[in-house]
Amino acid sequence: MRFSRAFRTCDSNDMNITAGTIRVIAAYGADDTIAYHRENHFTQSINLLRELPVAGLSSPKDSVSYNITMNNYTVPAQPTTYGCAFVPLPNVNGKHHIYKIEPLIQAGNELLVHHILLYACPNNTNISIAPGECYNTNPLFFQCLQVINVWAVGGKAFQFPDNVGLSIGSPDDPSYARLEIHYNNPEAKNFTDSSGVQLYYTKDLRPYNAGILEIGSALSFLFIPPSARSFRLYGLCNTQKFPEVNGQQVADMQVFAYQLHTHLAGRAVRVAHYRNGSQIGFLGRDMTYDFNFQEVKYLENITTIKMGDALQVECTYNTMDRRGITEMGLGTMNEMCMAFLFYYPKNNVSHCLSSPSATDIMNALHVSNPKDVNSVEWDENKINLLQQTIQEGKQDINITNSQIHLFMPGSFVTDTGYLYNITEGANATCNNATFSSLAATSAPNSSMTPAMNEPNLNNNGSGSLRGSVILINLALFLFQAALGASLRPPNRSP
Repeated sequence: MRFSRAFRTCDSNDMNITAGTIRVIAAYGADDTIAYHRENHFTQSINLLRELPVAGLSSPKDSVSYNITMNNYTVPAQPTTYGCAFVPLPNVNGKHHIYKIEPLIQAGNELLVHHILLYACPNNTNISIAPGECYNTNPLFFQCLQVINVWAVGGKAFQFPDNVGLSIGSPDDPSYARLEIHYNNPEAKNFTDSSGVQLYYTKDLRPYNAGILEIGSALSFLFIPPSARSFRLYGLCNTQKFPEVNGQQVADMQVFAYQLHTHLAGRAVRVAHYRNGSQIGFLGRDMTYDFNFQEVKYLENITTIKMGDALQVECTYNTMDRRGITEMGLGTMNEMCMAFLFYYPKNNVSHCLSSPSATDIMNALHVSNPKDVNSVEWDENKINLLQQTIQEGKQDINITNSQIHLFMPGSFVTDTGYLYNITEGANATCNNATFSSLAATSAPNSSMTPAMNEPNLNNNGSGSLRGSVILINLALFLFQAALGASLRPPNRSP
């Protein structure tokens, strides 16, 4: 099928077509008869403006695939498990590049596997441990910190641009990785799992080695109050200390893709980019975030991070359906606020995470013990007070070196900073007086920058950007849906 529509119609009953997640409702039939659709209908999240470089990327002729999976891992009968295993990377003769990574989810476990991470291990890693739970008292699973693959529910295979790959096989490259799988098991069932990832690699080297930087909020003393319609948490990263972590000057980082991550209460995520104290754009943005649709997204244009730039992740949550606080943590009913930036050339920084002062939060709420926040009687004034305390207080920043085991000397560098204002670009004015602008009001002294990957909208509300991408994406979406709607598992819910 084929259709066309302005990205922005200036009709208050229409949704703008943006680069964020869009929920599509569809119905279909075997012929052109117009009738009630009965069972032939569904809803699904899709990114209509997603860039599709994979279609234009090459697959090397000497491509080899390699599976990294759990081996019938026994998942405990508990709601949340992070299972870990040390696994060998491909044993190759000389340097090769991984150019594509695809998830392998064991049939029947699709609703249990929440996310998969693969961490590179320094070559002095102690791997003499059987698979087990990642974040218990055994420190060995804390050894490997450099993310080399990230997949979450709703994601698909990811292929690197033709000039970039993950390096394996050289003396400085890892021989082992740590496979981490988050199992969301709300019914506390007993089951085994052999999920993982499939790597595709080649000896046809690309010019650059890829890196993945994790930024956002540390899993520290931080929480979201109940009955909050729109509550924001933040993660701040100052890159000025990256050279100190690396022990040498660091080249400009060329960001080509990103992945955003929260849990069930997340509604929007933005990654703002600052230089010399002023916002210059976004490195990632989804104002209609869907927990069930977490995929790696390519930037429309490669964006340069220079040393000294600041990066700020903002996550917006809705807890109107919750009676108690939602803590930052590992469980699906806990929350996270993070972004993964895919870039080149690789350096040794793996994480750049921040947290507000626990003392400031407790003082604002007049509690003397962190556990006492569970007994706070929340109302709108207290929610606003906590929000203001987080936004105006100091952020403590930790920058981690992937080449040194955590808690060893030199494994991380600390920094401090204060949050920046985040500004959306202003939309053009609609001629239609009934249209209500969705552009955010800019904060004082903030720079006005265009929203990343948004269509260029003129005064009559029309758009003229990447129409063929919309048609291709929608056609693929409807074709897949018509074939497999009856087989698709239901969306996860809290």
